[in-house]
Amino acid sequence: METIRMNIECPSCSGTGLYVGMGEGKGTAVICHKCNGTGAFIYSYSYTIFKSRKVITNVKRVYLSGTGYRLGLGKINFLNGVGEIDMDKEGVSYNEFLNGEKPKHIKKLACPMYVDQSRCHGIKGFIDECERLNNGYIGNISSCKEYKQPNIIYCWDRFERNTNINKKGE
Repeated sequence: METIRMNIECPSCSGTGLYVGMGEGKGTAVICHKCNGTGAFIYSYSYTIFKSRKVITNVKRVYLSGTGYRLGLGKINFLNGVGEIDMDKEGVSYNEFLNGEKPKHIKKLACPMYVDQSRCHGIKGFIDECERLNNGYIGNISSCKEYKQPNIIYCWDRFERNTNINKKGE
């Protein structure tokens, strides 16, 4: 275990050594309790130097995200209309992960807006199409008509097509 100690500007008083809050009247201050009036604060951080990724034995599959759902192995049925998902075919095996393979989003669990909203907003016309599909502004992604149906794949196709175009142009 390694420890770093740094003398930093006190985050409570911004290096003044004094605190002025609602209890201190005009023209008054109190000694900062965090730095005892010095304006400096000794910050200590302990850490373990990384040597290599540790292997665990109780994981079989690795997923990018559960997007709010509890993940498991085997076939899972969802009540929101997306049907059955074979979780053993989603994500990557733990060995694949250890060899550098990264899982992709589980498309039936959530739409692109749910998992990467900032990127969706960066794709010209993406949000406009979401609004067209829903006859107006979408205030809540889970209320989207496409989100509750297997048609969510249409949205993923739009997302991936535009994301791949953007990557090629970079």
